[in-house]
Amino acid sequence: MRKGLDPRILSYLYGVMIKTNNMKWSNSDKDCAFQCARNSGFQMDVNGFRISVQFGPGNYIQDSDIRYRTENDAPMSFTHWGTDTAEVLIWGRNNVPINWDHGDTVIGWVNSDTVARLIGCLVNCPQDEDPTQALQQIADAGCA
Repeated sequence: MRKGLDPRILSYLYGVMIKTNNMKWSNSDKDCAFQCARNSGFQMDVNGFRISVQFGPGNYIQDSDIRYRTENDAPMSFTHWGTDTAEVLIWGRNNVPINWDHGDTVIGWVNSDTVARLIGCLVNCPQDEDPTQALQQIADAGCA
């Protein structure tokens, strides 16, 4: 142990790491409004929805070196990690992932402007409306 680090803090951080590695990603089984995923993505609550934006190894992203030839843990060894596109999953208010027109629950190769528009759509969605059609139109217009 390094000199000066409080053992209580180390114990807390270790507990957070263990909990994070065992976490079930959903719209209802979470502890906080923002979460990060292995330094290559994040999830956040938006108006009762939950959006996941992932951009690491194995995700549907434009950089094929990262997608196909990078080890899953590689992003953890970088201070800054990034790509130009990301994979997006959105859970509805009913904790069920939104299904996109192609029959999958994720859309890939999404640029940052499109992610921002998807989030804006969720922010402005009235409580009694389903945003799926509007989200699909945003995705169709903006995916890289």
